[in-house]
Amino acid sequence: MIFRKEKEHGVLTEEEILDMARDIAENDPAYIIGSMLIKSVCDDTGLDEGAAFSMLLDGGGMPKGIAAISARAANDLMRLYEEGGIEGDIDSYLEDERFVKMLLEMPVKAALRLYAAECNADAAARAEREKGAMDVMEKLAARRALPSPIKGNTPAAADTDYANMPTREFNLIKERLMRAASEGRRVSL
Repeated sequence: MIFRKEKEHGVLTEEEILDMARDIAENDPAYIIGSMLIKSVCDDTGLDEGAAFSMLLDGGGMPKGIAAISARAANDLMRLYEEGGIEGDIDSYLEDERFVKMLLEMPVKAALRLYAAECNADAAARAEREKGAMDVMEKLAARRALPSPIKGNTPAAADTDYANMPTREFNLIKERLMRAASEGRRVSL
């Protein structure tokens, strides 16, 4: 379509004609809807405008389901990483299945907060288990430091009760001690 419009002083230049055509096209509802659709695909998938246009033109339409969620999450993760909102490497987050499942259920920022909270709770539980193991080891070491009887499960011999002993037994012990003393042996009770 050729636009020719007479100016007061002559014919319009090619640049002026292109500006008029651009103004008409940019105000066309079909152009506005198409631009919004391409922008939406770009925002959701992280593709550039040319790739988004090609995807829509080839009949692929908007990605659906997991593909859309994954593309949107990857785009949001990259944006947060560039802003400094993510500690460490993005791949370390995406390698953990718990984080990937969270991405399917909630927005990226919420998944990051929940994932960080779970990792902190896991670290605290691990530290508590290690502390408990150290306590048990210390108790075992303290028990080993206690003296142990020479003969394991045998009770210690009771001291002889000379005061309540029958007279006959006492006299036998007394005779044995006297005999040992007369032979020159040292005897202790």
